Amino acid sequence: MKTKVLSGLIICFLSIAGCRYDVEPNVFCDTSNVTYSNTITGIINSYGCLSSSCHGGANPPAGFSLSGYDAVKAKVTDGRLFGAISHSSGYIAMPENLGKMDQCDINKVKAWIDAGAPNN
Repeated sequence: MKTKVLSGLIICFLSIAGCRYDVEPNVFCDTSNVTYSNTITGIINSYGCLSSSCHGGANPPAGFSLSGYDAVKAKVTDGRLFGAISHSSGYIAMPENLGKMDQCDINKVKAWIDAGAPNN
């Protein structure tokens, strides 16, 4: 009887020990064909950055506009765009009050910046 109980406990222990919940799923983030017109504007729009209470329009309450390529490029040039979305020290974390952007979206923005932030 003790042998059966001990065997059962060992099997239970090995079954539980074999379970792993700390492994992240293998998610692929394609940063090979990032464009301003399709990728970057989509990311900016999806996080609500162009709303009237943030960076939309000619006189946005946030202090600067992200409406259009030239406005976005200016924030790339001064480092504020990537600093803000990556929550880097010394920058105001964006999007404000929403938590950090999805890492894949951050990677896409970085790839676009690294490619020279082309107007494509």
